[in-house]
Amino acid sequence: MTQNIGYQITDQDIETTIRFLKAENKPCTREDAIKHLEEKAALAHMAAHKIVEDEQSGKIDPVKLKK
Repeated sequence: MTQNIGYQITDQDIETTIRFLKAENKPCTREDAIKHLEEKAALAHMAAHKIVEDEQSGKIDPVKLKK
């Protein structure tokens, strides 16, 4: 599974992703679901880094999270 410490793929995530892949008429084995989830986690990780870089460079205002 993924090496990302912030997100661990669960069996529920895999089952949900299999249903999603089936609905999209895509290959939908357990391995396909894991690969899909890992790719999405990597994409989210890269996007988060880009947001931080843009905040630090002044390209965008800092993102304020609701508490």
